[in-house]
Amino acid sequence: MAKIIIPEDGVRSDFTIYARDLRAINWFLKTPLADSEQGEKTRKSKFIPLHPRRRGPSDQTPINIPQSNADYLVDPSLKSGNALPGVSFIFKTTPNADIEAQRQFTFVGRTLDFVEYFDGKMKYETYVYFANGARHTLALGLDANG
Repeated sequence: MAKIIIPEDGVRSDFTIYARDLRAINWFLKTPLADSEQGEKTRKSKFIPLHPRRRGPSDQTPINIPQSNADYLVDPSLKSGNALPGVSFIFKTTPNADIEAQRQFTFVGRTLDFVEYFDGKMKYETYVYFANGARHTLALGLDANG
């Protein structure tokens, strides 16, 4: 799962987009976005100090657990469960586009900031449908020639 963080720029607040496949959202855009959580899995260890532990709720004489080191895996792409965070939205090409496509994603942030950011960055004229029923039309991105 891709997590794309769009930082604030002074006018617009930051927001985060979640996509099951980064290629799906980049298909609609002139300039591709990068996954904010790309990274290698790393192995880390931590020190666990001496601590008491009760053997049950009624245990009046807890035992001491000796100090130890624990190894664990840090995985930036780790995901628990199937639910995606945030509010869903759909990109769908308009009838004016020369191709038909539709993909669903989620985002966390304000709709206003989302529309301002993506307007003018699309490969094709695209509708964006939000979970509240609103539909906005996102304009094409301009080429270097205008």
